[in-house]
Amino acid sequence: MKYTVLKTLHKQFKEIDTKDKCLVIIICLFQMIFKTILTIISLFLLRIVIDDLAFNDFNLVKNNILILVGILLISGVICAICESFTDNIFIKVRMNKLKEIIKFYQKIDYEYIEDDKFQEEFSYAVQTYDSDNTGYEGTFYNIFNLLPYFLSALVLAIILILVNPFILLAVLVSASLGILVNYLVYRFQDKTKDRRNASFHQIDYFEKILADYHYAKDIKIYNMQKYITNKYNNCIINYKSVLKEIANKRFLYSFLEILGLLILDSFSFFLIINSYYNNSITLGELALYLSVIVSLNTVIKEIANVLVDLIKNVKMTADYYSFIDKYNLFSKWGTKEISLDKPLEIEFKNVSFKYPNSNNYVLNNLNLKIHASEKLAIVGENGAGKSTIIKLICGLYKVTSGTLLVNGINILDYDKDKYLKAIACVFQDVNLYSGTILDNIMGTSNDKERAIKALKQMKLEKKINELPLKYEQPLLKVTEEEGVELSGGEAQKLAIARALYKGGNLVILDEPTSALDAMAEADIYNDFSKLVEGKTAIYISHRLSSTKFCDHIALFSKDGLEEYGTHESLMALKGKYYNLYTIQGKYYEEGLNEKDF
Repeated sequence: MKYTVLKTLHKQFKEIDTKDKCLVIIICLFQMIFKTILTIISLFLLRIVIDDLAFNDFNLVKNNILILVGILLISGVICAICESFTDNIFIKVRMNKLKEIIKFYQKIDYEYIEDDKFQEEFSYAVQTYDSDNTGYEGTFYNIFNLLPYFLSALVLAIILILVNPFILLAVLVSASLGILVNYLVYRFQDKTKDRRNASFHQIDYFEKILADYHYAKDIKIYNMQKYITNKYNNCIINYKSVLKEIANKRFLYSFLEILGLLILDSFSFFLIINSYYNNSITLGELALYLSVIVSLNTVIKEIANVLVDLIKNVKMTADYYSFIDKYNLFSKWGTKEISLDKPLEIEFKNVSFKYPNSNNYVLNNLNLKIHASEKLAIVGENGAGKSTIIKLICGLYKVTSGTLLVNGINILDYDKDKYLKAIACVFQDVNLYSGTILDNIMGTSNDKERAIKALKQMKLEKKINELPLKYEQPLLKVTEEEGVELSGGEAQKLAIARALYKGGNLVILDEPTSALDAMAEADIYNDFSKLVEGKTAIYISHRLSSTKFCDHIALFSKDGLEEYGTHESLMALKGKYYNLYTIQGKYYEEGLNEKDF
């Protein structure tokens, strides 16, 4: 759907609460009337004072000034109150949209979260909600300011018509030059938008790297400071070059505008001053009409500026709406219940998968069945799609083609939230949250006894008892000064304890023990195997010594599922699994570091 200015504005206005819409319309009318009064009274004040002085009556001058200042004061207060009300309404609308975006982002299919192109487009699209002066909320302010300007311009134009229509014509041509200049500058800015966004995105990337302590070790060890700083500086230079082009264009157009204004304004002033010397107007009227010329010129330019700003802000919002319409961001899940009392059976039938915006398949026509209560080890080379299989099972990805069955039913026929309750997964990248140890285990639930039991099962009790606040010890220093940082291995054990606490019919370990040595990993897998007895369990590990306790092993290469069977049958086959297992065993025997395969 193409979002024109009117369609975008209509969609935005519909997003204001019904009760607030009426209030906005009423306030807008008040704003129009009283802002126009402020403009007109300010102009007539000088004329009245000058003409009253001719009568040499101080009381008359004083009384008229007090009346007009009183009107100005009342009008100003009413305008300020109106702006306060509308500020609250418009901010509330934008905040509601931000909440929607957060919910929207949380529900987006995970395959888009990992897609760089999507992330770049999303980051640009949501800029419309970044502040209250631009984009979505800025549009409301633009409309709210335009209407009073239009009414003021109409009143001022009528005043000039009554004096001399040629003066109005000169003012309109003069103001039109300003409008043309603003439009040409806007057009040029729009043409450079992609270059500006690309440069800004690159600057943002390097700023994040320079500020992220996760990169600090590599930057220092490999002496990358100068390289990254140079790249960062080059990005800034590119960004500044685009801004310089825009500034040069603005200077050129503005020079032509000033030249035209001098000619046209001089003509307008000549006509007014000539009328005074011909005794057609008083000195007070001379001051009034000169002020009206300046004010009308200013108001028309303000209208032009606001219109250009409005078009820019509407375009930002329209880009967001178009972005949302562009992608099929959500898998359609069903309503079927899944049993939480029995282990899951998983079956891939001719399943293929590729990422959004990619033509390369990570998986191609995969056929694999994982039986209920089975322990399956998935091994193989990097890039073979092992983690992709797990993410498909977890519902994070949806299959591109083929069918993924869970207990004989298409995974997408289940109620998503209830399906996820049946799965406990520990991923390769362990993420801890800024909260207590127990918070990291329980989340929003509150079974402390079970959480502590899970931590003890992962042999973390000794470490926790050494901490000042024990199980209530905050982790990370993001929100708590007393937060502690766990080692990589401790963090992985805590993540596995989180999976134990959740339970579920299917338990998945996706290389969560990479920070542990081979012996510690084998101990955890052996202990974990006993803890998940009776459940379906899937293990991914580069270390093949951890596969012996599994019922079956699936070995993947970049060509897909290459070998499948028990440890004994694959060793007897003397194929790739046999070679990898033998090589790793040789490293263990010789006391060397094992190599990841």
